[in-house]
Amino acid sequence: MTALLWHLGVLAAAAVLAAMIVRRIRVPPPDPPEPPPAPGGPETSDRAFATARWWEHRLTSTRDDPQRFHTLVQPRLAEIAAERLRRRHGPSGPRRVEEILGPDLYELLTAPVTAVPTRAELARLLTRIEEI
Repeated sequence: MTALLWHLGVLAAAAVLAAMIVRRIRVPPPDPPEPPPAPGGPETSDRAFATARWWEHRLTSTRDDPQRFHTLVQPRLAEIAAERLRRRHGPSGPRRVEEILGPDLYELLTAPVTAVPTRAELARLLTRIEEI
């Protein structure tokens, strides 16, 4: 019987010792995540070309269709202009926005489209959005 108690005592001491050792073992922190690709790298330029192709396709497909222009292009242009306005001018009311954009660009972004702007008009209005 004493041998059994002695074995249980040794086993308990081993368990306590093992628990203490495990607590002292430090787990290394996980590796940091991979950094995003550097700007101008292959993924960024591919994405830029894909975006340019998307715009080219949308503008070509809406050249003679005001309804498609209203559905596909106008909302995206309005999003871009709104984001630039928020970043550069903060929150603004409709009158202030019209003042910043100018009446022709404001009308293009807010009014129902009755005629698709010509390439020259669209280029001028896009330049205006870039200048905001």
